Amino acid sequence: MALQTSVEYRYFLTDLLTNSVISEIPFKSVSYQRVNRRAGEFSGDIPFIEATKGLDIYEATMPGRTGLYVMRNQVCVWGGIIWSRSYSVESKTLSVSASEFTSYFYHRNLWQTLQYGSEFIGIASYAVSSGVGTITTEVPHGFVVGQKVKITFTSPIVDGVQTITAVPAANQYQFTTASANGSGPSTSGACRSLVDTYDFARDLVYRVATDLGGINFANEVIKPAKELQGSVISKRRSAGVVTLRTASAHEAVPGQEIEVVEVGSGLDGLHVITEIPDSTTVRYELSGADLAEASLSGIRSLNVVQKQLVDNVATITLDRAHGAAVGQTVILDGVDAFYTGRLDTTFNGRFTITGIPSATSFTFVSGGILNVGASAVAGGIATFGSKFIYGDFGSFTSNADIGILFENLTQSGSYQDTQIFRGFEQRSVGEVLETYSNTVEGGFEYRVDCDYDFDTAQFTRTFKILPIDRSESPAGAVYTAEELGADQIVFEYPGNISTFSIEESAEDAATRFFVVGSIEDLNDAASQPYAGASAKDLLDNKTGRSWPILDQVETLDKIEDELTLYSYAKDYLYESRPPIGKYSITVNGSLAPIIGSYFPGEWCSIIIDDEFVRQRLANDQEPRDDILIRKIGSYTVTVPDSPTFPESVQLELVTDWKVDQSGN
Repeated sequence: MALQTSVEYRYFLTDLLTNSVISEIPFKSVSYQRVNRRAGEFSGDIPFIEATKGLDIYEATMPGRTGLYVMRNQVCVWGGIIWSRSYSVESKTLSVSASEFTSYFYHRNLWQTLQYGSEFIGIASYAVSSGVGTITTEVPHGFVVGQKVKITFTSPIVDGVQTITAVPAANQYQFTTASANGSGPSTSGACRSLVDTYDFARDLVYRVATDLGGINFANEVIKPAKELQGSVISKRRSAGVVTLRTASAHEAVPGQEIEVVEVGSGLDGLHVITEIPDSTTVRYELSGADLAEASLSGIRSLNVVQKQLVDNVATITLDRAHGAAVGQTVILDGVDAFYTGRLDTTFNGRFTITGIPSATSFTFVSGGILNVGASAVAGGIATFGSKFIYGDFGSFTSNADIGILFENLTQSGSYQDTQIFRGFEQRSVGEVLETYSNTVEGGFEYRVDCDYDFDTAQFTRTFKILPIDRSESPAGAVYTAEELGADQIVFEYPGNISTFSIEESAEDAATRFFVVGSIEDLNDAASQPYAGASAKDLLDNKTGRSWPILDQVETLDKIEDELTLYSYAKDYLYESRPPIGKYSITVNGSLAPIIGSYFPGEWCSIIIDDEFVRQRLANDQEPRDDILIRKIGSYTVTVPDSPTFPESVQLELVTDWKVDQSGN
């Protein structure tokens, strides 16, 4: 075991948005942690004295907008965000706390409604001919080539997960199949699109970077307040840059998404502001021929005097002629009111004009269910004309992207039920990712790894998805250290292990595990679906004393299928086999394998020359009788202040519930 005798740590602070280095701080009393799924912590101190004044410590360590990177011998071993700091007047010491970049996901909410996968669509008929399956749906399906779809209750020759190869019509799609020829009508068949679990995770990270930009709200009712308008009075395009001037000062900022409406010349649509030359001008990039500056009408606001709704068609009457045309956009505000004891929300919002009954009235299609008779309106406003619309709520793309890249675009080949996240729920991306990755079939782990590119002189942040090996161990055997890669990371006592202890407990262990699901529409008195699994090899132990019944239970929301619940029960049972063994192990970070050469999620071998451990290996608690093999769950590094190393590394080791079936 070679000892690294020369170890240098350096700590760089960067602007979180631009990733530019703003300072290098010689922190003391440093500790940092790497972990999957969650965010490992960092802590460090720096004297706030005259000698450190030139480091601009106050501004450089500003919580919430500062990145921090830890370099060990020119290798980036940690990266994250400073979230808090505390200062002691007595010691004149500033203590800084940071978390890995995955912590940013917990500070970003899903404020728009997102749907992954579709609802079920009825199937009218099916056919298979010469290796091509064709599905005809009852309504237009909206699927595209390359999408995965799941077909159910139609026919064995088409049921299952299929990949769309062609879309001959709006209500048809095709796929390749090895099934025999056949066809027929369908009375109970249905299909829906699926999303790969890895694609789902990457899309959530992408949505963080774009602040959910480029997504139109399904309707005005679910849109948050407040929406603002800029009255556009001139337009121009030069060298692919569009310039719009407004009649009065606007509140938009660079990087904000706006929707340009009724400006024309191909300039309308969703765009991101690239420049704000002054308070009445915005610019955005849009390729196309140059356009000379032209004047526009801007926003015209007229008073609404009457409203009516008949069979989803709304009619609005104004106090004077509007001059609008069919196909133009109108924005209504202050028209809705309490009507017959309910809030009438069928008129306010943005609509496309479908008819012009008179010079002072227009019609549009409304989502209102109940008809509303012709009634007077006081205080309602209708606005027409050239404008850009933006929300005080966003999107703010330039302030959302912290430069997290994807390692690759590989897929898991696993799919989950349709996922819907509603904006008003305000769920954090971190919460969604952590829960989803831990409960979806197959499961996966993830983390953000950091590196330093010496060619570009830039730190990088890469989102990595780590598959969880759910494959059963070989029949009648267990995986070897070589098969798991554990032979590459070996910790020994005596040797690079400084301290080692075992805590065994049956407090939270189980020989039988129940999982309870939920059907949302059931009342409290109704029975919810549930399933149980038992460890029969422990209840009837062939190699030692049998175990008593030890029960544990877990509840999973929105899972109705009992076979799925049973699968989860077996998984949780493997994780809870008694006694649950917790290893505490501290290693010398400067002895091979050194810090930076291993990561959370990798397997390691542990060789302990101790009688207690030998007896555990000889018992039925471990599947191997010569070596302990565990997965690295996380590790925490403590860096000494003096040049005398080694670093101390506290390892958290976890058991894979299928590789090590005989013990925990």
